[in-house]
Amino acid sequence: MKLTLKLVAASTVIPFACVQAQNTMQHPNVLMLVVDDWGAHDLSLTGSKLYETKNIDHLAQESTNFSQAYVAYPRSVPSRYSLITGRHCARPQTGAKTDDRKVDADSYCIAMPFKEAGYNTCIIGKWHLSDGKTMPEDKGFDLNIGAGKAGSTGTYFAPFNKPGTSNPDKLIYGMEDAQPGEYLTDYMTRKMVDYLKTPRSQPFFAICSFYAVHTPLEAKQEMINRYETKIEKLELGEDPMKKEEAGDCKTQQDHPVYAAMIESVDEGIGKMIEALKTTGQYDHTIIVLISDHGGLSNRGNKRELATTNAPLKAGKGHLYEGGLRVPMLVHLPGQKENKTCDLPVMSFDLLPTLADLCNAPVDGKAELDGMSLKPALTGKNPPALAARDLFWHKASQRPTSTGDYVSTAIRSGRYKLLDFYQQNRIELYDLQSDPGENHNLAIEQPEITRQLMQKLNDWRKEMNVKMADPKTMNHNDNKLNPGDNANGDKKYGKKKQTLK
Repeated sequence: MKLTLKLVAASTVIPFACVQAQNTMQHPNVLMLVVDDWGAHDLSLTGSKLYETKNIDHLAQESTNFSQAYVAYPRSVPSRYSLITGRHCARPQTGAKTDDRKVDADSYCIAMPFKEAGYNTCIIGKWHLSDGKTMPEDKGFDLNIGAGKAGSTGTYFAPFNKPGTSNPDKLIYGMEDAQPGEYLTDYMTRKMVDYLKTPRSQPFFAICSFYAVHTPLEAKQEMINRYETKIEKLELGEDPMKKEEAGDCKTQQDHPVYAAMIESVDEGIGKMIEALKTTGQYDHTIIVLISDHGGLSNRGNKRELATTNAPLKAGKGHLYEGGLRVPMLVHLPGQKENKTCDLPVMSFDLLPTLADLCNAPVDGKAELDGMSLKPALTGKNPPALAARDLFWHKASQRPTSTGDYVSTAIRSGRYKLLDFYQQNRIELYDLQSDPGENHNLAIEQPEITRQLMQKLNDWRKEMNVKMADPKTMNHNDNKLNPGDNANGDKKYGKKKQTLK
């Protein structure tokens, strides 16, 4: 194996090169980057005129861009459950509340095959999957920094836990060493860079799961100021909003704080990639970048919204494309060119894919719904991937929060059908000609509608999915989430966002 070393960094590179040379061919390193609440068009790579993601854009030039990547659910917990377990979150789980899923003692998780293969494993950031007993350390992770029950931070400026907070969803443990006023994304970046620079004899499997760009919307003031100026120059005017499902939807990207949060994530990713390069590990590392669902664009109340997923429809909470489609990049060791894969893929494909690429043994008893994307990544035409149907299911809704309703959906080839089964409403779209899901074909195409409804009903029966109970399906209804702004889009609470 040939190793090219930069002389200027030789004293740093040589230890990594020597100890890892025998492992990287069969067992490359893995760095998985997960961004929270980040929509498919929330980066300059996909055409945003506001958001600046130069490091992600550069990574894309040496990666495969999955242009039709989906998550298994348009909210955090079920989506992350599928990402981490490779199991569809529509499958029942004993003790689960509506659509929520937790990693418990019986769960098979993404770090486990890597631990079995001799990898050093690490997770930094959001987990949101603890059942109160089982933690990442119990599921194959050697190092855990800040990954537990928390689904979001109390504030992005250290200390991250606000005094008096008792809600476990808002309490992050394991990040108490942050410097006063340190920005959470910067802290996580610093910790991951330290991990990447630590010499070790084994390959690594590492996840950096950002709490950003989830609410509360807080960013460093100097960045906010710059984006406020940029927005003024774009001359967007006030967002007219539009009616959609149970509420309103943003129509333009115009939030300076959210834009600044995205740039901070991009900066962090750039620093991690630079650490891999200066230590000679970049050409021996698989890098995955993905979000857990679409951006926060819709509301059924007056909550503060972050972005629009346009031209895709709706966003977080919805089974429309804006809620399910996410950015997804995969960089393979030594890859120097950009590739695009237009196959519809799912987030739960990543567990079998990464295990396949790294020769990490997956337990034969593991209940995986994902398929390996290795053929697509290595230039082969995988007919099984192209032929499969994709499904989604919701038994919980938040009409007065994110404006969504319970539904089931199927994508079969170019067509997608949504069954709003509590409303006796069916919608059919041709995603090839109408990716924005604007023209309902259910009446015009009765045979396709019938066929897809049959497939959908067969899948619900096969998976034994839980249908919505009208008594319990309105999860957190009539409540603002902690950190949301009840006064609408124009008040950003800058005092909380200023770096101390």
